[in-house]
Amino acid sequence: MQKTNYMMAEVVFKKAQMIDADANKALNLALCLMRQSRYEEAYLILEQVLRGKLPGSDEIKSRNRAEELLVELSANLPQPKFMDDLGLDDDLLKGIDGLLNVWSPTRSRRLPIFEEISSFRDQLAC
Repeated sequence: MQKTNYMMAEVVFKKAQMIDADANKALNLALCLMRQSRYEEAYLILEQVLRGKLPGSDEIKSRNRAEELLVELSANLPQPKFMDDLGLDDDLLKGIDGLLNVWSPTRSRRLPIFEEISSFRDQLAC
């Protein structure tokens, strides 16, 4: 897993779990799945460890690592969009955006210092 070949590591850890399941292998498998952005599958495995369904789940080190991975997993999960929660449709948002563009002058996205320098751009010799 140190070489970031998570697909291969996943296969290895799944086979190892079939032969002799334990919490450490499960946590390694969950990490592989997380690195592949397969968060739901990783969550199910972490849940098994935290509920004590695998041998070695009762060890403090395994529980702590499972909790750390769960925190990392929560941070990586896509958060619901704020606008979706409000239930606003796209037409309304486009209308508001258009109205704001009319009312406010168009601002450059560049920093003010670059606005000042850009007038001298043609005079620079490279």
